[in-house]
Amino acid sequence: MRKNVYKMAGVGMKMDIIGAGSLGLLLAGKLILSGAEVRLWCRSEVQAGELTRSGITLSYEDGRAKQHLPGTSFQAGPISRFSETILQQPGEWTAIMLKQNAFHDTLPEILAPLQHTRLHVVCFQNGNGHLELLQELLPEASVWAAVTTEAAKRKTLTEVIHTGHGETFIGKRGNKISNVPKDTLEDDDTAAISLTDALAAAGFRALMSKEVDTMIYRKLLFNAVINPLTAIWRIQNGELTASRERIQLMKELYQEAICVYDACGIKVDAHAWEGILEVCRATSGNISSMLADVLASRDTEIRWINGSIVAMADSAGIAVPLHRWICRMVEGMNVKER
Repeated sequence: MRKNVYKMAGVGMKMDIIGAGSLGLLLAGKLILSGAEVRLWCRSEVQAGELTRSGITLSYEDGRAKQHLPGTSFQAGPISRFSETILQQPGEWTAIMLKQNAFHDTLPEILAPLQHTRLHVVCFQNGNGHLELLQELLPEASVWAAVTTEAAKRKTLTEVIHTGHGETFIGKRGNKISNVPKDTLEDDDTAAISLTDALAAAGFRALMSKEVDTMIYRKLLFNAVINPLTAIWRIQNGELTASRERIQLMKELYQEAICVYDACGIKVDAHAWEGILEVCRATSGNISSMLADVLASRDTEIRWINGSIVAMADSAGIAVPLHRWICRMVEGMNVKER
């Protein structure tokens, strides 16, 4: 009988979290409160030091009291030490919370020593292309996707505000399993169930799904319509529907993307447009992640959101002038010295 090393209740799970942005801090804090062992890997030594000294503070927009987790309740370190630590003291799951630009720029070098290591990894990125890259970097790993509608805003290097409850779906991308032994598949499924249980124990609404591909493309569509326009106009999500002109431009972006999806055989919910409008209403006071990046003069994820739509259109031989223009517009908003 194979030994099952995963805790079915989620309590005590050893979780590595790469990326201490808003969702990374939220995930870490709630997992720690539920009894998980967390190692939090930061992009900067400064943040790692602050977390070790000050701990994590969870705030809530609904008025609940703040919760403080001392630095002694978890480990924090720079991402440069991740692979060395994993080789010596492996965990059970690694959650990658980096944004797409950091994912592509940082991870290839960081993960190179783990090329032949068997890991369980779950990715929380928006957009497209990251799962394929990760599988190339870690060919022995079991790579899972997480599609979440949780909302959070990082206030400081150590404090995060939980701004909205959502759902998190865990699943495998595609069905490329023909050469994977049956025992390995069973272990992977057991591990994923344990991960979902751990998230549920931490207070997230977490579910496993066989439709994660559909969910990824649905979220990509929503992000491609909402995020760049909020960034260009520098408005909150709810302000997108404040005028006919704004709604018309949203609709044109949506229709271009739908043509691409149809050409590529990607299923789209018949009520997707209404869903986009509902997201704008439900998150009316939110600042999109792309707008937050623009306001902070950081690189955005436009290449992996609207840029993914452009890449699919190119492969299908379809013109998408609006998405192409949107990419150039957002990319041109932050100019760095060369």
